[in-house]
Amino acid sequence: MPEPGRSGTGRYRADFYVFRHFLMGMGTFRDDGVRSHTSMKLIFGVNRPFRIRLADQWLDARAALVAGGTPHFINGDGDWQIILWIEADSSLGILLEARTLEGRRFAVQGGEDKLAIDEVIQTAGDLPDPAGALELAEILLYAYGGVRPVGASWDNEIRDIVTLIEADPGKQTVRSLADEAGCSVPELEADFRRVMGAALDDYLHRRKISTYVGYRQEGMKKDEALRRSGLPGWVGVSESFRARYGLDLEILEKQSPFVRVYRGREDQAVLYL
Repeated sequence: MPEPGRSGTGRYRADFYVFRHFLMGMGTFRDDGVRSHTSMKLIFGVNRPFRIRLADQWLDARAALVAGGTPHFINGDGDWQIILWIEADSSLGILLEARTLEGRRFAVQGGEDKLAIDEVIQTAGDLPDPAGALELAEILLYAYGGVRPVGASWDNEIRDIVTLIEADPGKQTVRSLADEAGCSVPELEADFRRVMGAALDDYLHRRKISTYVGYRQEGMKKDEALRRSGLPGWVGVSESFRARYGLDLEILEKQSPFVRVYRGREDQAVLYL
């Protein structure tokens, strides 16, 4: 698993942010083995290039976009990286696939290349700043993929569904939401994707994970937090988390309170275009 590093003074040097549309990590990452997962991975070197192994060769990269299911190995070499884990079939993932990957399994911006953002990042801060992290993520998404967030085109049905999810994700399933909307599961899933640019199941899963993190940080015991969040047992959640992100779910335990769940107004339902 990627091992976040520590600074020379022993201070913790990584944060994870659970946003509505993707997972974000900021820290020093060094894999202990080859990784492959369903989500797309976008990686940026903060102060200098990092090393990444792709197609049986090591590459020096300032930025890399890796398609879901592509074996890879990251060596951050002691510096900071920013990583976004993006669902491949979301509007964001589909656009990055079309505009940046263009049919390839990965795209690498070399260590000597200048990023389009031209040194926006000099270093990563020690203080948690979810709003700033989200703004930074979207700057990087635009710089690397020309992708911008726009407000979701609400219709009343989907607005009501999102409101139900936000009120208590743990009480909701795709089936219960379809029943509430008075339509079939396939109909709701199609409408949700049209409006939100994401699969309903993926969106709901991320909101449940966010809820779980919040409960644990409040001191709730693990089993009760899982139950209240509407998540299956630890083994099932761990397997799903690993399959999606290539990460051990223990990061949500061992690195608390360095896992941030952002519920500010900037983290709104958007469609990436």
